[in-house]
Amino acid sequence: MKLSHVGILVKDINEGIKHHEALFGYRKLGEIVDDPIQRVQVVLMGHTEDDPVKIELIAPLGPDSPVIDLLKKRQSLYHLCFEVPDIEAAKAKARKNGAIVISQPVEATLFDQRRICFLFTRDHY
Repeated sequence: MKLSHVGILVKDINEGIKHHEALFGYRKLGEIVDDPIQRVQVVLMGHTEDDPVKIELIAPLGPDSPVIDLLKKRQSLYHLCFEVPDIEAAKAKARKNGAIVISQPVEATLFDQRRICFLFTRDHY
């Protein structure tokens, strides 16, 4: 399991890009992508393609986007994305260790249709 990127919510994708360029010296590592499955716009940012951990900016694609309510609550950290060789095995292991599966695996437009799923964890140790 490898940390791939950190998902950050922004109200406006272009303003978010400008902000992260000015603040961190990041640049877009690809084009802005509309993801109709997740109902968001996304773009990957970093210093270079080889950055070990990148930032994915995520903005609502429309008024029915699931991130609207989180933005209203002023939440910016959205997710940590881990790459795994087998998403079903990783999901099963996470569930066995107390994670809650929020969404079943679906294709991710930004990541060449690789599958993603969202899990919720709560510290309880």
